[in-house]
Amino acid sequence: MNKAERFAINEWLSEYPEDKTYDEIMDLIYEEDESVIPWELVENHSATDLIQIMYNTKTHFEFVTKATAEEAKP
Repeated sequence: MNKAERFAINEWLSEYPEDKTYDEIMDLIYEEDESVIPWELVENHSATDLIQIMYNTKTHFEFVTKATAEEAKP
C-alpha cells in the first residue's frame, strides 16, 4: 500500500484488516464487511459514498505531495 492509500484509509477508517491491499479494503467496504469500521463522522454514509470520499482523499494527497516534491526541486 502506498502512502496516499494508507493516508486515505487511516483518515476515514478506525479499523480495517491491515494485511489487505487498498483495493481489497475498498471491496470489503462495498460488501459492508464488519472487519472494516469507518470513523463516526462517516459511519452513516453509504458504502459507495465512503469509497468515493476515500478515493478523493487519496487522489488529493497524491496531488499535494507531488506538488510539494516538485516545488522542492532546484
